[in-house]
Amino acid sequence: NLELRLALEKQRLIILQQQLEPHFIFNALNAISALVRLKESSIALHGIHQLSALLRYALLASKRKFVTLDEEMRFISDYLGLQKLRYGDRLEFQYEGYDDHFDSFAHIACPPLLLQPLIENALRHDLDCHDESGRITIHFSTIKTANTNSLRLCVHNTRGHHVASNPGTGLGLVQ
Repeated sequence: NLELRLALEKQRLIILQQQLEPHFIFNALNAISALVRLKESSIALHGIHQLSALLRYALLASKRKFVTLDEEMRFISDYLGLQKLRYGDRLEFQYEGYDDHFDSFAHIACPPLLLQPLIENALRHDLDCHDESGRITIHFSTIKTANTNSLRLCVHNTRGHHVASNPGTGLGLVQ
């Protein structure tokens, strides 16, 4: 029974990854197309190069069960750089707790593309809904129990209660 439940959870993860990978590509292309519409061709070309690097990572990492948190954070940094091309100075992002514990966090194994859909969701329900600036914060902390130490990752945005939800296209994560 336990083996069946584990197999079911693995299949759910595979289905989620298959759903998120195309969603990521659509949103990255939308970010670049917004730059083209604004006639920001040199920035759009830079975005295409960034997208290429992100896709390379996504393709290679999706073939692995786990990547290191350091690899994932470099991907997230590049992803946020691409999104910064789209949102400009409106997008602020910060990491809390990661630099303080880098040596102990860097080699932790995690599923590939773990944080990107959460950050994308935070952007979709914040900056896509208004013209003001917004901040994405990724907070890292440890949870110690009697038997294990766990890493907790929290993604926050600054979305106010006065901002309406973005209905989107129905792909990706629900709010």
